[in-house]
Amino acid sequence: MNNQSPIFEYRDYLRQHYGDVLYRVPLDAGFGCPHRSSNGSGGCTFCPEDGARAVQIGSIEDIREQIHAGVAFAKKRYQAKAFMAYLQAFTSTFTSPKLLNELVNTIRKEQHFRAITFGTRPDCLSPEVITYLQSLSEQLDVWVELGIQTVHDKSLKRIHRGHDWASGKEAIYRLHQAGIFVGVHLIIGLPGESLDDFQQTMHTLAPLPIDAVKLHNLHIIKNTTLAKTFNKHPFPVFDEYEYAEILLKLLPLIPADRPLIRLTTDTPQDVLIAPQWSRTKGQFRQYLLQQLHKRQIRQGMSLHSPARKESPKQPMETPPEAFLTEDGSITFWNTELKEYYHTLAGARSEAGEKYCLPGQLKKRLGNGAVRILDICFGLGYNSLTACEQAIRDGANVEITALEIDRGVVATAAEKMCETDTAFHWNNCLQTLCKQGVWSEAGCSIRLLWGDARHTLTQVKGPFDLIWLDAFSTQRNSELWTVDFFERLLPLLHPSGALLTYCAAIPVRAGLVAAGFTVGETDAFGRPRGGTIAGRCRKIISQTLPERDLFLMETLRGIPYRDPQQTRTNREILRHRELEIVERKKDMKQQRP
Repeated sequence: MNNQSPIFEYRDYLRQHYGDVLYRVPLDAGFGCPHRSSNGSGGCTFCPEDGARAVQIGSIEDIREQIHAGVAFAKKRYQAKAFMAYLQAFTSTFTSPKLLNELVNTIRKEQHFRAITFGTRPDCLSPEVITYLQSLSEQLDVWVELGIQTVHDKSLKRIHRGHDWASGKEAIYRLHQAGIFVGVHLIIGLPGESLDDFQQTMHTLAPLPIDAVKLHNLHIIKNTTLAKTFNKHPFPVFDEYEYAEILLKLLPLIPADRPLIRLTTDTPQDVLIAPQWSRTKGQFRQYLLQQLHKRQIRQGMSLHSPARKESPKQPMETPPEAFLTEDGSITFWNTELKEYYHTLAGARSEAGEKYCLPGQLKKRLGNGAVRILDICFGLGYNSLTACEQAIRDGANVEITALEIDRGVVATAAEKMCETDTAFHWNNCLQTLCKQGVWSEAGCSIRLLWGDARHTLTQVKGPFDLIWLDAFSTQRNSELWTVDFFERLLPLLHPSGALLTYCAAIPVRAGLVAAGFTVGETDAFGRPRGGTIAGRCRKIISQTLPERDLFLMETLRGIPYRDPQQTRTNREILRHRELEIVERKKDMKQQRP
């Protein structure tokens, strides 16, 4: 793993080891599987009829033609120059050493491969086969990708795996002793397993002599035994957010020097039943890496491995630089988005002028406990100012805060310099970083880490106040969509208010489209006023300007959209631009 990446990807290992990435050329030797009958029935409940045959070789039977097709595909799609033979489908060692040797000789004559990988099962590694693989390893690197799936025998029995964990563990040691590289294949989300089970699998595998890990979420594929079970009695499968959250808990348990072959899998849409993701594999990878960076999580950070040089506490990004604002409070500059977290007119003042005052927090506290949803917690000014007001008034406030960037909160805990406060702001922030919850004198904050579009599913209303303090629409459009607003509306109390500094026309139009009544708040630090929205008109004391109402009915008022709540900022902006273009075309065609 390099210091910049939170995970050690297999391609980085290959580049380090061979000077180039070896692209896998998937092959089907036609050896079948010992766990299937002669007519092809049986096998593991999750396994498709073709034994997970790669799409790029199609129905080609001849191994030479498979090689040509696989190499041509890799050259065209990836501009590949170096290759690894990958005997992927079914069980590639389910044969005699003699036939295996003949197959390998054919493969090596047809194409120069710098390594070869055998996909197989723990119960198909006879002493003779391992002896052959050991002799082959003297000529080129030999990998065995071992189907472990899980270390829980109940699960192995449930999926009709045909072997137990003891045989898997034994196979790992035997291959290692023979000098053969061992990669283990794991499936996350097998029926009946929980997060505790997934973590136990990682804990069990961590100390074993394993050279790489390949894991992915469970896919339900048509015409499998698992598909029949799923159709009769559906069980949970992970969407991209849920699976990412699981990986964020599992990756710290995988040794940092152990390359990850794969984190997700591909299944053709015409045979995939579930899960149906809206993100591609590449998009999911980018999302996962973002979450790892923002939440300061690294592969292996929960293990005490002598091979790991960097400290688990080492920050993965340069801490943000503090800037003094006009009221004496600090803010940060976000180098990635190139925006300040607050107006330079005053970070702390903005919390009061843009959120607490227009939300009538003091009046609400006088009527009883107040519940607040603080979206984009950042340095914490909005929540901490609310707690300070409640403590001074002897009132109660309960805050649920959503934040993606653990680093900004941690840095704020170190650099915050507020002194005239009713409680210790720095201690509060430090506690939230470590424990995720803080409470004092009738006030409480629960901080949920991650993409707010996902963590919002863990939130229960109603809230008296919702504070939306995301970055600008051009940098953080994910939280300014009509689809996100539609999810906020039912979380708001009938007399509650949503407050934001943002006055963008697409945002105000999106709030109206989502069912909110929308008004304006006084300007502070910016030329335009902020926005207040609610479920009733009583909370609106200042209506929107006539010019804004007009523009909201024009193309300017087309809202940002994110139907599946998975689009990136760039995708949301692009889709809106395309929608504007289409609307213009329609308008032109409608003209007489």
